Amino acid sequence: MVKEKAWNWIEESKVGLIEISDAIWSFAELGLVEYRSSKLLADELERNGFKVERGVAEMPTAFVATWGRGPPVIGVMGEYDALPGISQKPVSYKDPLEDSAPGHGCGHNIHGTSGMAGAIAVKAAMEAAGIQGTVRFYGCPAEENYDGKVFMARAGLFDGVDACLSHHPGQVNT
Repeated sequence: MVKEKAWNWIEESKVGLIEISDAIWSFAELGLVEYRSSKLLADELERNGFKVERGVAEMPTAFVATWGRGPPVIGVMGEYDALPGISQKPVSYKDPLEDSAPGHGCGHNIHGTSGMAGAIAVKAAMEAAGIQGTVRFYGCPAEENYDGKVFMARAGLFDGVDACLSHHPGQVNT
């Protein structure tokens, strides 16, 4: 079954995906300066056969990664910026890595990684089943403070997309 190919890719890749998420957590880069975070995600997408266009929409840390050709064109969103002043070790009580430094308070380290994983898993399933179409991952910077998606939309990066999927880490599925 096609869906199982995607789930299998995620299961087989989970250790590396957690490492990517943890690295983005440790980088804790503010909007428009997420250089290491965006590079890490874009490089992983390239390693998995995606063509990556970096620095789109006049934002140095925005990128679009594309695999496949023709319709349907399915987009997947990913964010990776941190918030100012909330540096935190991965513990359940307040314990900053560095006082007053940026940190991930709402899971964008997970958002970027899981969106990227979803895009690669869909690609793997499409390849296995011989399904034609296009998968695009949108690396969206500056979502906490500057709403990077708006600038990407204004630049026409979502033109021609049939559906674009997003999610946000949290304690419930919605």
